[in-house]
Amino acid sequence: MERITEVIKLMAKTGLFFASADGIYLQRERQYISDFVNGIEQIGSITPELKGEVYGALSTQYKIDEIIRDTNAVLEGFNKDERRAILASIREFITKVTEADGSVHPLERENFRLWKDQFGHSA
Repeated sequence: MERITEVIKLMAKTGLFFASADGIYLQRERQYISDFVNGIEQIGSITPELKGEVYGALSTQYKIDEIIRDTNAVLEGFNKDERRAILASIREFITKVTEADGSVHPLERENFRLWKDQFGHSA
């Protein structure tokens, strides 16, 4: 369960980073990430500690190098197929977050390129 917890926190951090990468964190982006957190609660019992950690992650500013470093750290605990599935989920999540406000800002696009350069364009 601890590894899944780390993936959930990473997803929240990644979503927040990309939602605010353009310097503007709009209500639609905020709502998308909030829906993600609420969706986690629907999947199963989420401890108050995990919920607090996820919401704590949402109140922090991140940089792309931190997201890449944290992603690498989380992936270490999984096999090749699991890593591929996690990266595909993160990639889809990034795409949805960056498109949530109706346009993809050049800074969001550039940071997504950096992420894909690190983890593969087919992730």
